[in-house]
Amino acid sequence: KICNTTLRTLVEVEKLENPEISVLFVDDAAMRSLNFKYRNVDDTTDVLAFPMRDGRFPNVGPNVLGDIVISIPTAKRQSEENKHSLEKELVILLIHGFLHLLGYDDTTEKLRKKMQTREKELLTILQQKGVIS
Repeated sequence: KICNTTLRTLVEVEKLENPEISVLFVDDAAMRSLNFKYRNVDDTTDVLAFPMRDGRFPNVGPNVLGDIVISIPTAKRQSEENKHSLEKELVILLIHGFLHLLGYDDTTEKLRKKMQTREKELLTILQQKGVIS
């Protein structure tokens, strides 16, 4: 439920019309495999995003934003490390993946700071709307 509510609110805030976004929750082994296949990194990670506006078929559909993949075990570990709920960690990861689908990048310090600023803004909006505490 939190996934749907979060994404609906993010879509509303970003004023997107009928976007298509898929979210897949996986274990660390599946995430490691995806991370290696698509990023050549032989380790698990918390979230991967696959924007459909990039790549070989950027015009597959005007409303198709892409896919977000989240590792539940990694999210759980991170929630414990950050001393907040798994629910909040999942929202943070959804925001991060969502922004990647919109074209945000975190490959340089400047871009990372811009993305982190927007992540904080969106988390605040979600808290104000009561989606997450």
